[in-house]
Order: sequence, then structure tokens, then C-alpha cells
Amino acid sequence: MQETRGKILQLLKIQCKMTANDLANALEISSMGVRQHLTILEIEGLVEHHREKQQRGRPTHLYCLTEKANSLFPTTYASFAVNLLDEVEKFNGPGFINRVFRSRMKSQTDAYKQRLDGKEIGDKIKELAQIRSEEGYMADFTEEEDSYVLIEYNCPIATIAEKYPHICNIELALFRQSLNEKITREDHLIEGNHKCSYRIPKRAKDENG
Repeated sequence: MQETRGKILQLLKIQCKMTANDLANALEISSMGVRQHLTILEIEGLVEHHREKQQRGRPTHLYCLTEKANSLFPTTYASFAVNLLDEVEKFNGPGFINRVFRSRMKSQTDAYKQRLDGKEIGDKIKELAQIRSEEGYMADFTEEEDSYVLIEYNCPIATIAEKYPHICNIELALFRQSLNEKITREDHLIEGNHKCSYRIPKRAKDENG
């Protein structure tokens, strides 16, 4: 895919919806150039737009990804994995699947801690975002006055999470154990948000004593 159009898709995946001017500013190219790329992406069925009324002036055209475009992003597991888990559940019961997820979490926790060990909390979260990006989650983080926010714009196990939603709680426990911090989930992809986000208070350790 043409490089600029690929960047447009990535920006829309992260921001959920943007105007042509927003995209032009982010890419540092002309609005006309962006619109040409958007026209091609719409023809290909990867982008769609709708008009949003403004309090003053003309309506704004907002662009967003289509379901077809979402399939371009990493999806490490798909229907095969779900079908396989269904078969395992038939033979061993639902409790067995939960034990499998928790066993996997323990292995992940051990691997994460090896990379996070010895780092300050800000560097830990930066490294955790890097780990999650390597695993296909398109992760990033922001720092606010009293907390950090870990953000994931893609879920490569979304198909599994929709069938077995408790895996999301296990992932939350994974973050808590890996960072040894209090963490709350604020946005959730499978609940209709365009990202998963997790807030980590800066004074969590102090509050824990």
C-alpha cells in the first residue's frame, strides 16, 4: 500500500475519526493531497466519512475506518483459535479454559518482569507499551500530572475476547502483577470503545504502604 495511505489508516485507527485538515496537519502535507488519498481509500472500501453539524459554519466531514480496514491490522488469533478452545472446553469444561488463560498469564508475567526489573515506574510503563506493541496491540502511553495512561489501539485476540471476555480481566491482572501497581481500565474495545486504556496512579505504591 502507498506509504501515505498506510499512515492515514494508522492515524484513523488511533484517533478513531479525523477531518482532512487534521490528517494534513499530522502528515505535514496539503489538504488537497490528503483528500486525494482519502478518495482512493474510500473507493477501496477502507475509509468512510460522515457529516457532523457545527454550531457555526458549514458541516465538517469526519473520516473513520471501515470494518474492512480493521482487518488490515494485526489479529494474531482468529476463528481457528476460538474453535480450538471450544473443543477443549467440550472435553474439559469451562474451568479448564480459565486455568489455561491463568497459566499463560503467569508465563507472561515472568517474561514481562524480566524486561521491567530495575526500572523506575515511568520507564516500566514505557517498556510495557513497547512489549505490547511487539505483541500486536499498537500500544502507547501518556503521562499526566497524577498518573500514567497505557493505551492499546488494537486487540490481536479480539475474537477470543468476544467469546471468552474473562481473558480481559486476566490481562488486567497481568498488568497489575507485572508493574506491582494499582491499575484501572477506563476504555474497553469489546465494549465499543476504539481503544483499551489503563490508568496507573503515580502514588499507587505509596498508598499500598
